[in-house]
Amino acid sequence: MDVLARLVEWMFSIYWFVLLAGAVVEMVPDVRQYRVARWFIELSTPYLRIFRRNIRPLSIGRMSLDISWMIGVVVYLVIEAGVDTTLAQLLGKY
Repeated sequence: MDVLARLVEWMFSIYWFVLLAGAVVEMVPDVRQYRVARWFIELSTPYLRIFRRNIRPLSIGRMSLDISWMIGVVVYLVIEAGVDTTLAQLLGKY
């Protein structure tokens, strides 16, 4: 059963990397032309769309700050911690 916990942890880590890479790709417009960059955006967008739909960007003068990504990351980390704790309790690690 320890394999299951490691697999879930590994999957969360990979998607965390996808979220970070998607954020970097969205900030650098020249990179979006590459297939790998578009792949990161396509994988991270469905999760982040939940937050972008409900949280408006903050207007700061002429620019706007999209805080939905930050809130999405915090929620993602809370979910990851909850899943890790639940799996540890179910597998008898605590």
